[in-house]
Amino acid sequence: MMIMSVFLGIVGSYTLYFWWSIDWWHPQNITGTIFGIEDFITGFASGGIMSVFYEVVFQKKYCTRINDQTTHRPRTRTILFLLFFITATLIWGFRVHSFWASVISMALISSVIIYFRKDLVAHALLTGVGMVVASLFFYYPIIVLYPEWVSVTYDQSLSGIKLSGIPVEELVFWFLSGVLWGPLYKYWKNEQVCDPETVTQGRTRLIKL
Repeated sequence: MMIMSVFLGIVGSYTLYFWWSIDWWHPQNITGTIFGIEDFITGFASGGIMSVFYEVVFQKKYCTRINDQTTHRPRTRTILFLLFFITATLIWGFRVHSFWASVISMALISSVIIYFRKDLVAHALLTGVGMVVASLFFYYPIIVLYPEWVSVTYDQSLSGIKLSGIPVEELVFWFLSGVLWGPLYKYWKNEQVCDPETVTQGRTRLIKL
């Protein structure tokens, strides 16, 4: 959880500064700058939630795969490189809106992960749904306290479609974020759900596919 929290805290700060602040949203922060500590905190918190949501809510245990039939799957660093390369190319090369660039890149990379690790489909989809629900606890208190927050924070280039006052782009983003980042650590560490009978006293044994 800490690894994914720190990683996405840094990634979230980078992407806000260079991509999302261009045409997606312009949040205020205590420093009055494009990037603020709030952005790191948001990425840190969401990264931690996505990394353990499925295991905690559905009481799953993971162990290392053996007799792995997907030895030739792309390395995690290749996956990450492609994610950032596709997004950056769409935004800076083809001038695609940062929302659509993010959606396209996350959907493509998530499909690659799921293609090579079909056992992570439930993990990905349920984490995506969980992140949409979790995001509501972030948006609603702000909207209740500051009803004009959405109109002064989000760029006019968005669709303008809102669900319960929340821009639909935000909900799509959090769903795809959960789909992508939720199972990524398991993909990286080559872990799978363990048979409950193989889990004893909080420890896991290697099991065959």
